[in-house]
Amino acid sequence: MGKKMFNTLRLPLLTALAVILLVSSGQRYLPILLQHTSSPHTLYLGVMLGSDEALSALSRYARENQDEYWLELVAEAGDARAYYLLALNEEDEERHTELLHQAAAGGHAKAQYELALLSDSTLKRVELLQRAAYQQYLPAMVALYQWYLHQDEPEQARPWLEQAALRHGPSALIHARQLWRQGDYQLAREAFVRASEFGVGEAQDYVELIKKYWPGPQAVGPGPASVMTNGRQCEMQIQPVVTSLENMRQLQSLAQTYHDDPRLSELPICLLKPIWLGDDRLNCDANWQGRHRLGCDEARLAELPLDDRLTHLLVLAPLGKANVHNGIMYLDLTDGYSVFVHELAHFAGFVDEYPLSSELAEQICHPHRQPPNLIFTHSEEALSDHLDKWRETAMDWRLAKSRTCNNHPLQAYKASDRLTFMEYHDQAYIPPLYLKLWQQQLADKRQWLPAYINIAQALEHQGRADLAEHWWQKRDALYQTAATSDPIHIQSTAIAPD
Repeated sequence: MGKKMFNTLRLPLLTALAVILLVSSGQRYLPILLQHTSSPHTLYLGVMLGSDEALSALSRYARENQDEYWLELVAEAGDARAYYLLALNEEDEERHTELLHQAAAGGHAKAQYELALLSDSTLKRVELLQRAAYQQYLPAMVALYQWYLHQDEPEQARPWLEQAALRHGPSALIHARQLWRQGDYQLAREAFVRASEFGVGEAQDYVELIKKYWPGPQAVGPGPASVMTNGRQCEMQIQPVVTSLENMRQLQSLAQTYHDDPRLSELPICLLKPIWLGDDRLNCDANWQGRHRLGCDEARLAELPLDDRLTHLLVLAPLGKANVHNGIMYLDLTDGYSVFVHELAHFAGFVDEYPLSSELAEQICHPHRQPPNLIFTHSEEALSDHLDKWRETAMDWRLAKSRTCNNHPLQAYKASDRLTFMEYHDQAYIPPLYLKLWQQQLADKRQWLPAYINIAQALEHQGRADLAEHWWQKRDALYQTAATSDPIHIQSTAIAPD
């Protein structure tokens, strides 16, 4: 006697009467009976008579009770969900996959998605993901747009990303970033807000940045409201120019870390509020003029609503090698706070303590050029003639060789026998003497190469001498405040193409 017959014989009297009634009357009394019984036996008889309502009810009973017997019966009757549950309970891998295939063939979205992840065939994987995604199965939509983005097919990805973004926080964030890069700023804002409402903290950061800084100060004026780093004395004032949304978030992090850095708390350096550009108005390039470093068209900076108080500029762009050129610092998205501090010291004339290239060493390594942190000599005997700048600080220091001029006949010496932040970006150590020398450099504006020089030279190179003169006058005024006279044009020098 089979299992099904055995279960039928165990029907209670009321159910047995229901069976007789159903068999004799067809489906006439089926709706009434379904309302008054939850017996799986009766429901199964309804299934046998073709009732979708009975199949749905019996399937629900089988799932809630994890009854494999009834799951098998409703699966055979066409319930794809039952096949999927049977697959989950199946330990045999081959049988598990077979049941998944049956569930997927019956239209079960989750089974289709899981089979897609198991498939070695790209075409089959995409087909299964599409079938699940068309049923609005969110993981399939996410996997599908991620696949198309990975294949560099943004148009194929777009409809699935848009749908997923309405229900999924990380997708909403990706969509918002895409919209921003496309220049759809209002839609991007709405997408950032949506992602934030889904609980994506990063999205809330973008919402706040956009609210505070976008589209950037159209007119800037004096006062603490236009300074990112409040609470500092400001001698060197750096105007950030930001070229992307991600760079704006980077700047916010750099400014906050700088503000909280106790090592640099006594330096009179301030970050002014940024100018945030919505397009590539600066014509930046990761290989600017073939120099294998980040650079931009510095003449275009004159077209921006720059703060009149600025002395230096910080340009943040998506891609390129960090460097300082006269009064402009360039950083890309990969540059963290340690790189920023290293480059900041270049503004005060500090020179790298790692080996410079032969070409750059030829420019930097000269006996009469004495940066704050280094001494260049032909011999150790000549060292004593150059140590006064360190001795006069009355601070402790230890003489050591620097690798700066390894590719040059001269030898460089530094005032520390430890690795410093000028040799490796990730070295946090700044010798106390270096901080003292840094303050001295900032106090003497005659040592500065302000951004005015960059802009003036770029304008002159374009034949716009009349506009360049304005920036030369600003340079002259800066030096005159440092009690200089008869200033001359300083030639452009790449201090540190790090």
